[in-house]
Amino acid sequence: MKKITVIGSTGMIGTPVTKELINAGFEVTALVRDINKAKQIFPTGVKFVKGDLNDKTSIIEALKNAEGLYINISTKPENKESDFNPEIEGLDNILYAAKQSNVKRVAFLSSLMARNYQGDWWVMSAKKQGISKIKNAGIQYTIFYPSNFMENFNNGIMQRKKATIMGKPIYKAWWIAGEDFGKQVAASFGTEKAINKDYPVQGLEGLNMEEAATIYVKNYTKEKFTVSFAPMPIMKFLALFIKPLKFVIQLMAVMMNNKETFEAQTTWDELGNPTITLEKFANL
Repeated sequence: MKKITVIGSTGMIGTPVTKELINAGFEVTALVRDINKAKQIFPTGVKFVKGDLNDKTSIIEALKNAEGLYINISTKPENKESDFNPEIEGLDNILYAAKQSNVKRVAFLSSLMARNYQGDWWVMSAKKQGISKIKNAGIQYTIFYPSNFMENFNNGIMQRKKATIMGKPIYKAWWIAGEDFGKQVAASFGTEKAINKDYPVQGLEGLNMEEAATIYVKNYTKEKFTVSFAPMPIMKFLALFIKPLKFVIQLMAVMMNNKETFEAQTTWDELGNPTITLEKFANL
């Protein structure tokens, strides 16, 4: 399997995964909304097709001659339940196109939180639906269930000279770098062991949010940051006036109630061990 199409290549985790697919020697095609922007991220190694998840024709074009497909999509904080949802209608369009294009295998990014979730928040319900859609599509699949990504520190947690922690963190997460995960995705396309397999994706050490933020801030040398705490009642009040904050608060509540245990040994054995510590990541 050498030809891989990526949907969601320019996002927080899509970017390192796509880079690792290139490094592993795959012929990569990416469906993107803005080709010029995508070329700045990937100057070489990627063929681009302009389109989006509303457009089945563009998805089919991006999947032309593809043997494998990696999907990295998510609901955004500004999305409403009544909006077109990439993880529901968008995924339906992707799977339709994959069947039309005779894609052999689909690799899908989910999350341990989604797999474990028992509540009724529509955002997490959409993620759980995505898991079912992939498994019932009639295409060979590999589903990844990651813990927290280290990239979250560079994309939301670290702002205004502070690493802000909402509420009181209790449970630990096994933080992993997108680069390490990308290597595992690339490895999965090269082995039949990954066919119709669920893989927990976890890093080297279990840390709660406060512990992780403290380590990151201590080792981040480009700027001086501090760790701050935001009481949940205050954040809920602010969310009355800042709508995207409501999404973030609900997501943080799911994270804080996700009791995670280490279960990625099989993933490491079959797809490779992670090597990047949070200390190292802070200096990348």
